[in-house]
Order: sequence, then structure tokens, then C-alpha cells
Amino acid sequence: MNRKLERRLVLIGSIWQIVSGLLTIFVYASFIKNEGMHSSYNTLAMLEAAQSVFGSLYMFSVSFGMLFVILGILNLVLGKSLKDDKAERRKPIWFILLGLSSYIVMDIIGSFMFLSAGILALAKNKSVKRMQAYHVQN
Repeated sequence: MNRKLERRLVLIGSIWQIVSGLLTIFVYASFIKNEGMHSSYNTLAMLEAAQSVFGSLYMFSVSFGMLFVILGILNLVLGKSLKDDKAERRKPIWFILLGLSSYIVMDIIGSFMFLSAGILALAKNKSVKRMQAYHVQN
């Protein structure tokens, strides 16, 4: 059973994760950092508090972007290692869980790609198992 479609869906989802992670790091986090540096307040204490908050937001967005980049690279490797005529067990479940978590963080493109790949892989697993059982009988 050919798993070309699942590989392509995972490849597209992985590339999207890497791109959105890099955009989060370099565009959004830089914007947050600049906003924190250009803020003006009446007192030094308020200025330091605002810069601390913006610094924390900056670190969170960089960490979130790095998580996306790492997951994208991991999924590229997992997508390339999908075997054609073997029933995969853990990878489709991983893709479904990743799709659900992408949905929670409102990454609709990643959610659609990974949920589709996981569901297709699970559906093809049934066909692969039946083909293997048929070959064992004959």
C-alpha cells in the first residue's frame, strides 16, 4: 500500500510548522521586544516592570517558535520514515495527537494536515493488515 499521500501531507505540515516557528521567532518576538524597548512611563519602576513583562513575552514567543521548529524537523523525519507495506502503529497516533494539539493552539493548517495524515495512515493500516493476512493464507 502506497503512503505517498500521507508523506506529502506530513511534509506540507512540517514545512508549515518550521515556517510559522521561524516567523514567530524572528518577526513576532522581535516586534514584542521593540514594543518593550519603546515604551515610555512616568516612573522608573513602571518602566522596569513593563520591560520585564515584555521580556517575558519575548522569551515565551521565542520558546514557542523553537518548539514549532523542533516539531517540524521531527515530523519531517517521521514522515520520511513511513513504510509503504507495513502497518504503522505509533506514527499515525502521533500525527493525530499533533493535529489535535495544533487545533488547540489555533494552527488550522497544521491541524488539517496532521489529522488528515494520521487518519489516512490508520485507514491504510487496515488494508495493509488484510493484505498481509491474505498473503499468509495463500
